[in-house]
Amino acid sequence: MKRVFCVGELLIDWVCTEHGVSLAEGSRFEKKAGGAPANVAAAVARLGGEAVFMGRVGEDPFGDFLVNTLRKERVDVSMIDRGGSTTFAFVSLKADGERDFVFCRGADGEYSLDRIDLSRLRSGDILHFGSATAWLPGELRVTVFQLLSIARDRGMFISFDPNHRDALIHDLESFRRDCLHFLEHARFVKMSEEEAMLVSGVKDPMVAVNVLMRHGPDVLCVTMGASGTLLATRERMELVPSVRVKQVDSTGAGDAFVGAMLYRFAGEERLEEALGHHGKLAEFVRFANRAGAAACTGYGAIASLPTLEQVLSL
Repeated sequence: MKRVFCVGELLIDWVCTEHGVSLAEGSRFEKKAGGAPANVAAAVARLGGEAVFMGRVGEDPFGDFLVNTLRKERVDVSMIDRGGSTTFAFVSLKADGERDFVFCRGADGEYSLDRIDLSRLRSGDILHFGSATAWLPGELRVTVFQLLSIARDRGMFISFDPNHRDALIHDLESFRRDCLHFLEHARFVKMSEEEAMLVSGVKDPMVAVNVLMRHGPDVLCVTMGASGTLLATRERMELVPSVRVKQVDSTGAGDAFVGAMLYRFAGEERLEEALGHHGKLAEFVRFANRAGAAACTGYGAIASLPTLEQVLSL
């Protein structure tokens, strides 16, 4: 099985446990491990794959907590750099249903290429870019663009999920340009329906997919919640139905979907052949839809990630 490397942020989510209050009003917060690429690495490992997380956390107790969280999930943490203070994100759900969000950036933004053992990045392995904070100014931004070039030159399988966050991304035109650059080199791209329309500049999801596919990915998956996942390949486009479950918390469902897709890519002996076979890829998406649905049946992004047995039981 191929190794799956995930690069980006690993941080502390301080989630307000009081409902219907702003951060100014909230007084009780629960500490959670956060960061989309870290969630994807944990999802791959939970299914039985080999995942490596690449990022930076603080040289503090919060960094210890995050590293230990991934280690318990059997994620390879040897490429995590330490230093400074761990990044925090504070979030609450206000009475009007809107999120109140404050981001306190720390160590994740200082992940530098000169601290990475590049010899571990080899042809055939998978490198997943899924960082919401990678687009922010800082060393991490420089690093991910350098890693994209290295991965392309070494023949790695490149995966990309833009993870757009309104509270973090203010220059939408710059965000769109960055996404299109990654689309040109990625073999697999996952987007939400909103991200597909934002990056393509088209309001119709079906037309948006056609626009995005012209930029080069072999496989594009646009997740559309209960409606299913729109799978686009060089052959055709297909809406793969979602799986109905009793939803408890959708946090991390998208990362579970991505992790499940990468797990299937990593385990495919004839990957190039599979990438040219729409029916095979549709089966991968059905598997990933089940993983995303299973993740909605529990609380917490990492805690609710399904095992292979749980996915197959749906």
